[in-house]
Formats: sequence, C-alpha cells, structure tokens
Amino acid sequence: MHTSTQDRPPQEKVCGYEYTVRRGDSFYLIANRLGIPLRDLLEANSDINPARLMVGDVLCIPTEEDDAPPEAPAVPETPPEAETPPVPDVSDEPEQPSAPQTPSEPEAPPEAELPGDGLPGDEDLDAPAVLPDAENTPGAVVCPQGSRYVLRPGETAADVQLRADINRYTLESANPSVNLEQLTAGQTLCVPAGNAPCPAPSTYILQAEETLESAALRLNTSLAALLRANPCLAPSDFTAGRCIFIPE
Repeated sequence: MHTSTQDRPPQEKVCGYEYTVRRGDSFYLIANRLGIPLRDLLEANSDINPARLMVGDVLCIPTEEDDAPPEAPAVPETPPEAETPPVPDVSDEPEQPSAPQTPSEPEAPPEAELPGDGLPGDEDLDAPAVLPDAENTPGAVVCPQGSRYVLRPGETAADVQLRADINRYTLESANPSVNLEQLTAGQTLCVPAGNAPCPAPSTYILQAEETLESAALRLNTSLAALLRANPCLAPSDFTAGRCIFIPE
C-alpha cells in the first residue's frame, strides 16, 4: 500500500539520489565520503550483501525528509518601558574599592577518544562497550595490539570488518581462540588498529619426471594434503616445471 506524505513518520529515510559503486569502494568508504551514517546506508540498501559489493552496483543514498515546517518561536510581548530614575550625583562620594576579580576556571581538557569504534557516521548510535583497561579487569580479554570490542546483538565478523576496515586474516590473527563463525552478543573481540600482512604460501617447482607421489614423498606430506593445498590441480597436472603449493 502506498504511504502518503501525511502518513509518513517524521525524519523518514528516503532515497535522495543514486550512487554507482566504483573500484575500491565499500559501504564504509562510501558513507565516510558522502558524510552519512553507515547504518542508514546499510538499511537503505538491505538487499545488497556488504561483503559482496560489486563494481557497477547502484546504491540508494538516504536523506532525511521532514515535511512539517519548524514552528516559529513565540515572540514575547515587549513590556512597557519603566521610567528611568534620576541619577544621583556621586562626584562627592568616596570611591568604593573595586572587588577583586575572581580568577576564571581553567578550561577542561578535551575528553580523550576511546579506542575501538573510530568510524565516522555513527554519531546517532550508542557507543560500543570499549574496555581499554584490560590488564586491570579480572578475566578480561587482553589485546596488546588493538582495542577490545564487545559485539552487539546480531553482529557478525563481517560487521566488525566493515566497522574497523580490516581484513579477515587480521581479525583471525588477533583472536586465535575465537570461532568467527559462531559469535554471540556480548562476546569480546580484539580489533587491531591496522591490517596485518598476509604470509605468502610456500611453493615448490616439480623437477624432471617428478609426479604427485614422488613430490609428496619429497615434501614429507600425504597425497591428500598435497591435493587439498592445490585445489585447482588434478593428479595428472603434477608434471615437471609445475609450481605447486606446499601444505602447511
């Protein structure tokens, strides 16, 4: 059923204009560039998976529409002017000593920003539970190279990646004992400030007349492990000169 303008609740998010995704774009970068909350951008494009954003996708950029004009403030009635009392002649009166000036209070230093979220466009969201004093909290998760982040209801590892702009390998390395596929609300994750470089896989070039079996024997591994490490190669593809991945 079509919703009229009168039935629309105030501050409804509407599609102001469309944006075509370019190479290197992400929901976080687009929201930061256009100056809109990340949550509003995700809600306006709920049919698009943030982890599968493709070049050429057309996104709806939300804006806030307020149909009711702001009410003008009431102008108070001007009270009648009071008669000005005569000014006494104080030329002969002794000069009163001036009261000592109260020193102004020093300005309070700006509050330090808590580590953890640091993402633009989330001013309307409740601040996440960031716990910087991990060493002094009994049983708390210690994150020596990043901030601790407490998951909200419904959040996944992909949501944390989008908020912190980090890759999966970095998140897994900072949380080696956590199953990122089975996260729950209230669970604490370590979120590094930057991405860790991914290690390059070990490779081996097959020698003359070398086969799958002889390569497995030379590399001290099993045939199954060698096939798993090279999912795009059939057993007959293990020929001389072929570069293969060595199982870890």
